Amino acid sequence: MPEDAGKKKFIKDFLQNVRVGEGFIEDIWIERAVRIPGSIGEGSTAQSLSGRSINNITELLEDDLKHSFDDGYFTFRIVSALKGSGKTSLLTYLHELIKTKPTYTNFSIVSRFPLANIIAMGGNQDFIVKFYCYILAETFWKLISDSELSVKNKAKNILSDYLGQAEVNQLITASSLKTFRPKFVQYFSNIAIVFEEFFFDVLNEVSQVEPRYTFAYLIDEFDGLEKKPNEFQQALSLIRALIKRAAQDFQSKIRLFIYLVGTSENIKNFFSEDPVIESLVGHQVINLNAGYGNEFEMIRTKINERIKGAFKGYGNFDNAWNEIKNLSPNPSQTLRGFCQEYAFSILGVHANYFKEKPEQEFEGNARDLVEARCKEKWQSYLSQKAYTLSSVSTTAVLEGHAFDCYVELLHNGICVARCFGEAKNYELLSSHLETFSKWLEDVKFKPFTANGIPPDIAFMIAPSCPFLLKRKLELKSIYFISTDKVIDPSSPAIIDSSTANIVNVNTATKDSIVAAIKGTGIRETTIDKLIKLRNNKSFQNIDELASGLKLTLKTKEKLQKKLEEGKICFT
Repeated sequence: MPEDAGKKKFIKDFLQNVRVGEGFIEDIWIERAVRIPGSIGEGSTAQSLSGRSINNITELLEDDLKHSFDDGYFTFRIVSALKGSGKTSLLTYLHELIKTKPTYTNFSIVSRFPLANIIAMGGNQDFIVKFYCYILAETFWKLISDSELSVKNKAKNILSDYLGQAEVNQLITASSLKTFRPKFVQYFSNIAIVFEEFFFDVLNEVSQVEPRYTFAYLIDEFDGLEKKPNEFQQALSLIRALIKRAAQDFQSKIRLFIYLVGTSENIKNFFSEDPVIESLVGHQVINLNAGYGNEFEMIRTKINERIKGAFKGYGNFDNAWNEIKNLSPNPSQTLRGFCQEYAFSILGVHANYFKEKPEQEFEGNARDLVEARCKEKWQSYLSQKAYTLSSVSTTAVLEGHAFDCYVELLHNGICVARCFGEAKNYELLSSHLETFSKWLEDVKFKPFTANGIPPDIAFMIAPSCPFLLKRKLELKSIYFISTDKVIDPSSPAIIDSSTANIVNVNTATKDSIVAAIKGTGIRETTIDKLIKLRNNKSFQNIDELASGLKLTLKTKEKLQKKLEEGKICFT
């Protein structure tokens, strides 16, 4: 039997993941509002390093990344929050954002680790030596593995300055970081060097051969040291020293990016008894709130809408939906607590009503959608008489996988390129991409070609796609088509958001929104109101936006046209 993505238990797996409630859960990531410290209103607090206006967590993180990766400045952030408020999720999300920008990943070292890893290291060295050996080991491992020859050679030369040739050979021939790190620690922990100076020398020497190189260290579980006072004090001491050297010796003009995550109480200790540190980075704390009611509601909506898309149409759906709408999770809890409780309740509904039922097949006209996009993407070939499109197949079985759509580009009747499509009735999940990517790999998907050979094409179709997942699709050369489940002649135009310059009214800057809605008659003061309102809620459609901004019917119709033209979107 072919593997059919429609019969895989995506929803159940998704709910189980949310129920566990640990770490970063990409599929329920929401844009949490950010306000300036001391201001009135709901939301986490932080201020940008660039001076630009910041409205949500994604804007804040991307502004910080630009500060170091693009502009070349030292970035240091402390993320402070209660347990269960999303600290580790933020750190992982930050790492994922870096991964989705090739210009960042190609010229950087990114190390993410909990401080518990340092404590767990063997040996009799003090915490400071272990810390530097740990991060330097991963730094050198990635430098000598770098595809950039100048960077690779510089790393080897630095190692040769401190170690004998036999030791250097042992390091550069290591098969993995797991085998590299113990050898590195063994060799360097016995050398009489000042590790702080050595660390900055490495950064400086690499920047001489590749000025774009950025060194990022994402450090979790600062609170894990609270029961080890000696290690805790050493950690405070070394991080304070790092900050002072970067700020004073380099005037902050160094591509060093550090995020330190801990609980609120531990962060207070960071600033106590050191007014210099307070003046340097006291304003760079991100204070995450435990979770507001509107944030819980956004997560609830993400879960509910997927249940509706997957199972609406079954005879017992209305009963299940009534139970879901009547669920009343405890509002006085953290984000983690809410996710765990609500997902557990939804799993109960799922088990009672949909346990043995496959997800509903896509209800839109995927055939016409994919055919139209194929004509667009292969237009330069189809304009030539020798090229034609095959008929669009649904549930085509290739290499044991049942694709929702399949089309071939024919040259004189012979297949020279292929198009693959998958469609879902609800907002895409990260597991959808994982499955589809594996299938494309199995059929030897070739999106990049040379010498005039037509490329293969792939599409994923759904009502919406999360911001981060959309970036991942683009990296894999998979196009996303946003469309409602049911297609009829009166439906809005279908938007290919992978190619259109769409402005998300829930996340975009004021200038971007002004440009996108030009011609609607909406004034800048109204846009200011929109930005203020979206700090507390995300707009889902034109009706919500028009109601919140008290727009006239005529203005609402103009905005609707902007939506249909692909100028604006809500997700």
